[in-house]
Amino acid sequence: MKTGKITSAIAYLLFLFVVVELALQSFYYMTAGDFLFRRAALPIYQQEPHAGYGNKRNLSFEHHTPEFRARYYTNSAGFRVPRSGFKYPVAKPENSYRILLLGPSFAYGWGVDYEKSFAALLPRFLEARGFAPGRRIEVINAGIPAMYAGPQLNWYKHEGARYRPDLVIQFVYGSMAVAAESHQRFTVDKHGYITEQSLSPAQIWREHFKKFATVFYVWKIWTEVQDRLEPVQEKSVVGAGRAMEVPIAPFNPLGASELKSIGLYHQLKEAVQQSGSNLSVVYFPLSYAIQPEDEIRWRHLGIRNIKGQQKFDSDFERYLNRHQIPVVNITRDLQVAARKGPRLYYWLDIHWTAEGNAAAARAVADRLKR
Repeated sequence: MKTGKITSAIAYLLFLFVVVELALQSFYYMTAGDFLFRRAALPIYQQEPHAGYGNKRNLSFEHHTPEFRARYYTNSAGFRVPRSGFKYPVAKPENSYRILLLGPSFAYGWGVDYEKSFAALLPRFLEARGFAPGRRIEVINAGIPAMYAGPQLNWYKHEGARYRPDLVIQFVYGSMAVAAESHQRFTVDKHGYITEQSLSPAQIWREHFKKFATVFYVWKIWTEVQDRLEPVQEKSVVGAGRAMEVPIAPFNPLGASELKSIGLYHQLKEAVQQSGSNLSVVYFPLSYAIQPEDEIRWRHLGIRNIKGQQKFDSDFERYLNRHQIPVVNITRDLQVAARKGPRLYYWLDIHWTAEGNAAAARAVADRLKR
């Protein structure tokens, strides 16, 4: 008798979960215009021989979430472009100043239409500041979401250098201690999704659970309740954000992670110089260092000390600049912009809003002009 009651109770709870899940999935679709499982994982990739994977070529994809709607186009080379069919000649036009933008999703312009992305806005701000007078400034966006610097460096040596840019901009975010491995952690399935090759069974299940609307909305409500009931205290923040090497100790150029990262920066500079180009590494933090109200959103992910991390990155920046590896740290520029206007980063999504892209492009244009 008891067994029957337990079975009935379990069946009822499963039925209730299915009803709630379907209702929330429908609500998400009606509010976002797309399915929850496509909020972060997108079928926009293909295999690439030098970096392991790259952007799917000749792509036209509309990305919907509760926070944004964006259309992504790529051309036959896999570069993100303003419209379908747009191409860059390999041979640089004589009257142009060509910039090649490298980096992950921030460089790609995740979450905004091309016209509002960093790559589209930078040449406008540079031209307004009189940069490279008499020449048309052209930015080739070679950003690839989730791309590590090492594999993309290998791509640059084999493919990117052929475009003979005058300047290469490498985006680094979250921590100056970049992942230094040259092999790619991800693979692409037949549908165009990337998956990490070394995920444990527990991590795989976690990724699947994140696609449930019930889990998504419970997590969202919980973070908002925490934000109201538990005031953020700067010295007690514990949040991380991605697979990055978050420093615990002060910057030490002889430290293990620092040595690996410094070696990668030197390799990047050498490859860029060998192709006849100049290098600028552009560093910026995640939202918790720019918008204090976001600290609570990152607590469960593992960062120990925001001020300590910022000092680490500033010391790392100064070290590289002293050793002729040009680094532009736009942290303070973004902090000033955040105090003056609307949000620069989305709340749920970690990327820049349209305003964030504009603030970053202005900051970089100012630094390049100087």
